[in-house]
Amino acid sequence: MIFRPLSVLFKRVTAQSAALAGLLACYVVFSLILFVQRINPSLDGRSDEHIAADSVTYIYIADALREGRNDPFALTAMAAFPNTVWFPVLLTMALRSTFAIVMVNYTMLLASVLLFKRWLSFSTGAFMALLLLNPTTTISLLSVNKEMVDLLGVSLCLYAYRTHRPRVLVASLGLAFMNRCEVCAVMVIFVLADSRLNPWRRKRAATTTLLILVLSCLLPIVGSTALSGRFEEARYAGLVAQLDILEMHYLYALAVLPKVAENLFGELALGLDRSYILWFNNLADVIVLLILAKRRLLTLRSDLIYFCTLGGALMAVSLVIQPRYFYFIYALLCLQAAQRRRRPVGCAGTRLAQTQAL
Repeated sequence: MIFRPLSVLFKRVTAQSAALAGLLACYVVFSLILFVQRINPSLDGRSDEHIAADSVTYIYIADALREGRNDPFALTAMAAFPNTVWFPVLLTMALRSTFAIVMVNYTMLLASVLLFKRWLSFSTGAFMALLLLNPTTTISLLSVNKEMVDLLGVSLCLYAYRTHRPRVLVASLGLAFMNRCEVCAVMVIFVLADSRLNPWRRKRAATTTLLILVLSCLLPIVGSTALSGRFEEARYAGLVAQLDILEMHYLYALAVLPKVAENLFGELALGLDRSYILWFNNLADVIVLLILAKRRLLTLRSDLIYFCTLGGALMAVSLVIQPRYFYFIYALLCLQAAQRRRRPVGCAGTRLAQTQAL
């Protein structure tokens, strides 16, 4: 399919599309006002609010490298491998402006939606409504972060896999590796699990169970040093600490579901006092999952749900509960909920559904 930009000028605009465009324009204006009044002052030091704390760290490292300061913290942070600060720091160094970063974030969101549109039929209005229901979306659009890059990488991966474009797939894996290697690992696992290399590729529940069992055996051996270091951060976290102990003693299979639930719903039990952003993040998770349950779309026959399931199993490995790590999963759940057809579809979902029907 060839995209012709000029064709947009001659495309018939429906009342529904015009209304959606108007609502999105209002949101953009609101978000930019929020950026000028609240977010940007917290990034450049004019405010002591910690709305996007990681962004301040990325900006500090980028400034230190750009100015040639031999800052030990900055050099150590960039020297690690694999590294989750490379992309946001390099992006900050290249753009030199927080407003330019906001524009790039919006561009990545738009590109992700267009990529999803190339292979999947869904309601753009419903998808955007559900996506913007989560305050993490707004914060991610207005700050230096990894969430929008995660979304772009995942959309590129699924588009490339669905349309059989190996070069684009490799590019998506490279982008994800530079930004958050865990998401890159999810992409690789999904592609391998759904390929002919996996004799159980049509037995998705069994494949997911096998992945969890493999992680249960490997985590204490391969990641013992890293896990022990992160455990020092999480050891006062009550139930989470107990789940982490199970994880470090070959019992990740028992801990994985509670840890996923803690990331998706844990903040609701703590109330708004701790973090209203995380609380509403978890509330959005509940709303989208209820929609999916009502529409009977929570099925592993869907590639989107399968990707989310594999992703949740892998992202829950982190000993520290971080709901924003699950943001790409939330976006895919929104996409599943916004589909026009009730039957699950995905990268290979239609083919799989036909096979099972036979």
